[in-house]
Amino acid sequence: MNAQSETQARRIGVGVVLSCLALLLLLLALGFYAHPTSDDFDYAYVAREQGILGGVVHFYQNWSGRYASAAITLAFGRWVDLTQSYWMVTAASLLTLYAAFLYSFRALCRLLGIGRALVLGHLAVLFYMLFVPRLDTAFYWLAGAATYQPGNALFLVFAGVWADYFRGPASRARDLRFGLILAALAALIAGMNETIMLVTVGLSAAMALVVLRLRGPRVGVWLPPLIVITVLGAMAAFAPGHDVRLGIIGEVGNESLWRSLLISVFHALVTTLKMVLFALVFLQIGFVRTLLAEGLARFDGILGRLSTAERSLLALAFIGLLVLLFFPAAWAKGAEAPGRVQSVSVLLGTLALIPTMAALQRAFGDHLYPSRIGMRRLISAGSLIALLAVSNLPKLARDIPRAQTFHAEKLARYALIREAQSRGLTELGLPPLRTRMKVLYSKDLKPYERREENRLFGAYFGWHHPIWAESLP
Repeated sequence: MNAQSETQARRIGVGVVLSCLALLLLLLALGFYAHPTSDDFDYAYVAREQGILGGVVHFYQNWSGRYASAAITLAFGRWVDLTQSYWMVTAASLLTLYAAFLYSFRALCRLLGIGRALVLGHLAVLFYMLFVPRLDTAFYWLAGAATYQPGNALFLVFAGVWADYFRGPASRARDLRFGLILAALAALIAGMNETIMLVTVGLSAAMALVVLRLRGPRVGVWLPPLIVITVLGAMAAFAPGHDVRLGIIGEVGNESLWRSLLISVFHALVTTLKMVLFALVFLQIGFVRTLLAEGLARFDGILGRLSTAERSLLALAFIGLLVLLFFPAAWAKGAEAPGRVQSVSVLLGTLALIPTMAALQRAFGDHLYPSRIGMRRLISAGSLIALLAVSNLPKLARDIPRAQTFHAEKLARYALIREAQSRGLTELGLPPLRTRMKVLYSKDLKPYERREENRLFGAYFGWHHPIWAESLP
């Protein structure tokens, strides 16, 4: 890279970092308008009645085996006033994920010999935040954020620790130290959710093969995390609470094994195709190519040293991780995976984006771009506009003017409950939510007074009488 290109890349890097921080601050600010709903009150009620440890045992026996995410949700419900400090949910999930991205990209870039790790980490955060589906359940709903985002952050740290391990010499003491660190991370990941747990199982198995090939039979580093994630993952996956939940909602485990596998393969292939298309569009954007020039060249050299069979195996391994990602949702419902599950596929796609771009560039070379400079600039601008149009920016633009109104409606509800308590009323119908959001989670209460969700909503405020949301006229 010449001096002019280097200067241009630095300027672009500064722009990427500032854009990422601006988006992060905007998402954090919207958190001040978020409010608890749905399962949040259930966890808060159990946390108050049974404590955090008792609550984890309760949900393990009566709902699911997600012991780590349950502990986080219960801790918020017990120690945080959800009606006053719900912004802490968004802040905790966004900032931990942000820090995990920066750490993992620093470790991975150092391993691969790629500079500008800080800039690339911010670019990855920016990409993830722009294209993660369902921002509302990912960051603005406690039960969803605590279940998925800490797992995503831990997975990034898990990958970063592996990268740090391969940067140093092998020894028994060092192997054991890294093996125990990875095992501790695996223990937490196993209790987050079935999605990230299965993906981590796949990554752990892949890393075992890499260690065996590069460093011989050094079981001290790869065996501890593989055992922990497998054993604790099985304990979480086969928790007695799953059968209880099946009896309550009747929608878990409806699909056969083979049909679930076929659905998972289909979604994995579609996700891979989307990632390739994103990589192709990114290659058309001039400033992105300039910023990623060093990384693309580095991965081009790595791919050049691999045989065709090895490159094919890497692609199949990535698709296999995606199959593991989608399998729990396919097994449960057979339909398209929820947005919170798809967020993990965006995470994996973010990690694999630069290698995919390098593979496309290596395969097609100059055929990817028009020969005329003017046409290149036109396609570059069009590609950037198209990406932003399908990102979360339009949703944010729609929600920002409505946030104050949504917030006011929620506060008015709380005031109505307190007024009803002071007047000694024995039932209460709340006005329906008229402001619905795309980014902030805006699920309403059911218009049935005997719904458990409605009862727990009232119980959080000390209200022990029927409560419901009136239907829209």
